[in-house]
Amino acid sequence: MGLLITAAVPAVAGAATANTTISSAIGSVISVFTTNGTVNVNVTPTGSGAQTIASDTVTVSTNDSSGYTLQLAESSATTTLTSGSNTIAAISGTPGTPAYETSGTWGWRVDGLASFGSGPTSAVNSAAISGTLKFAAVPASGSPYTLVTTATTASNATTTVWYGVAANTSQATGTYTNTVTYTCTAN
Repeated sequence: MGLLITAAVPAVAGAATANTTISSAIGSVISVFTTNGTVNVNVTPTGSGAQTIASDTVTVSTNDSSGYTLQLAESSATTTLTSGSNTIAAISGTPGTPAYETSGTWGWRVDGLASFGSGPTSAVNSAAISGTLKFAAVPASGSPYTLVTTATTASNATTTVWYGVAANTSQATGTYTNTVTYTCTAN
């Protein structure tokens, strides 16, 4: 057997390339807040009934390019405003068929949404019960109502939700409360 001798051949200089993909997943962020967390709808009742209407402004921001959905519902199974054992009933209306308030009822509305039509442009304080503004009962906690659905990012987008309470002098004095939850989800 013979000896095999190999010689190293130098590599020919040339060009080589390599690609790198930079990837950064930006997570969806959403925020929702209300005017101040409490809407005071104080009523000084009259014999024939008085109504106070006050608003809450819900503000949403999201970087989600598919937008957001804002919903409203009761925080619990209770639909009445309560003060101890005294109550103010939720109005019987729905967004599709809202109703006029009568003494001893409360409800919500968003102007121009569903069948609410146009509405107040400012608060109403202990005035005669409106025969033109209709309200709906806040839906049960398991069945929220969609107030807004968008399809793009949002920066401080606002929705004004009006709440009305009507009472006459047969309504017992007290501070009546109920908690409503706004839920905002990225689409």
